[in-house]
Amino acid sequence: MKKFRFKESYSVRGIIQKISFNKLFNGGIKKVFLNKVWSNVIGENVSKYTENIYIKDNTLFLKINSSVLKQELTYGKDKIIENFNKEVGSDEIKKIVFI
Repeated sequence: MKKFRFKESYSVRGIIQKISFNKLFNGGIKKVFLNKVWSNVIGENVSKYTENIYIKDNTLFLKINSSVLKQELTYGKDKIIENFNKEVGSDEIKKIVFI
């Protein structure tokens, strides 16, 4: 009888999440993944005003073009963090900074 190499099954989403948040993997795929997650969390209309997204030391940095939108997003930081972590499947993000 053939033995399987892995004892557990993993979803493709779980594998991609582990790869994308790996410290050694900081290329373009991580940036695309972050943009997609941000778009899913906040919506297409708001994500159009976002120029740059990156994570450093459990902090999500977002460059927002519109000062009015930046102010509105500041009021809902806790909810955005909660939804972002839920979408990613981990509690990596502790803080958001709007630039």
